[in-house]
Amino acid sequence: MNEIKDKVINIECSGNHYRLCRMNDSQYYELWKNSIPIADDYGFYLDFYLYLSHEGKSLNLAQIYVTLKELCGESGQFFDDWKGSFSFPFFLEVSKAGHKFDYLLDIYDHRGSLYFGICKQLQPYDSYDFRLIHQPFSEEFSRQDINKFISYLYGYIQGYFEARQDNYKQFFFKRVDSNGILFGYKDGNFFEEHYDSPENYEPAVKLLENYRFG
Repeated sequence: MNEIKDKVINIECSGNHYRLCRMNDSQYYELWKNSIPIADDYGFYLDFYLYLSHEGKSLNLAQIYVTLKELCGESGQFFDDWKGSFSFPFFLEVSKAGHKFDYLLDIYDHRGSLYFGICKQLQPYDSYDFRLIHQPFSEEFSRQDINKFISYLYGYIQGYFEARQDNYKQFFFKRVDSNGILFGYKDGNFFEEHYDSPENYEPAVKLLENYRFG
């Protein structure tokens, strides 16, 4: 059973239970200092997003941002504002084979792509080097588990957006300056635009700013 309550999301996926608790930046940072990063699977991301695009199931950044905001509140600020525009940090409890394991999850955009950053919480007896990026711990949250979880969570976000999209009416826009990307909601449309030069990008930013304040 999957449910949302008080910014806590419970998900059942492939026999595992995941409890996601939204945190603010201060809470996330305190736990992040005592955690180790788990390596991203860039091959999985590439294949997964190509599949979504081919099937016509992709969400753009505006749709993802609005859905996450509706689900669990405004974005945090724990991100590079040159290369990204939002960050939604969570405490992630993984229940597998009768055991519980503590992780962190950060859903964020980077240069126009969506990432699900995962860190493992360290216990007092752990001696892992926090300066290194680690491969998944198969007995806790394996690579296969992670990829299935990301796929399921993306579908969860997609389903929530489809159910609620007609209720959204508020203009907004966000920018990713490193890659000349603008996204938001305007005139009944969730848009994401990519510009190939500053000469085209900056006038588009000004138009949106004028629309916001006009």
